[in-house]
Amino acid sequence: MIISVSRRTDIPAFFSKWFINRIRSGYCVVPNPFNRNQLSHINLTPENVEIIVFWTRNPKPLLSYIQELDERGYQYYFQFTVMNNPNFIDTNKSELSYAIKTFHQLADLIGFQKIIWRYDPIVFSESTNMGYHHLINLHYYIHLYESPEIKI
Repeated sequence: MIISVSRRTDIPAFFSKWFINRIRSGYCVVPNPFNRNQLSHINLTPENVEIIVFWTRNPKPLLSYIQELDERGYQYYFQFTVMNNPNFIDTNKSELSYAIKTFHQLADLIGFQKIIWRYDPIVFSESTNMGYHHLINLHYYIHLYESPEIKI
C-alpha cells in the first residue's frame, strides 16, 4: 500500500508527532472527507506499507523521526513544495531562505534521490506572469539544485 501523508493537510509540518505515534501503533483511522461518519482503518505496519509519500512545505518537524522510520524499515520520499509567491497569493509561506536551508537539511539526512521539488501553485497575475515564474525557477535552480541528483 502507498501511504500519502498528506494532500489534505501538511502532516509533516503540523502533525509529525501524531504521525509517528500512529506509526508506532501500527494503524490510523481516517474519516471520509465527504462523510465524517465513514471511517477507514489503515494498517501502517512496515509489512503492509510499500512506501510513504510525504507532501509538505516544511518537513523540519519530521526530521527528528526519520531515523526511527528507517529503523522500522519504511521506504519513503518527499514531495517538497518550495514557493516564494507574493503575500497576496500566499499569506502563510515560509521564508525562502528557511525553505532552502530545510531542503538541504533534509537532503543531507535522506539523500537527494528521495526528494522531489514541487513548484505549486502556479498563479498567473499582473505580478506573477510567465517571466516571474521563469525567474523564480532559475533562482530555485541556482539555490536548491547544487547537485545533479535532484529531481524536479
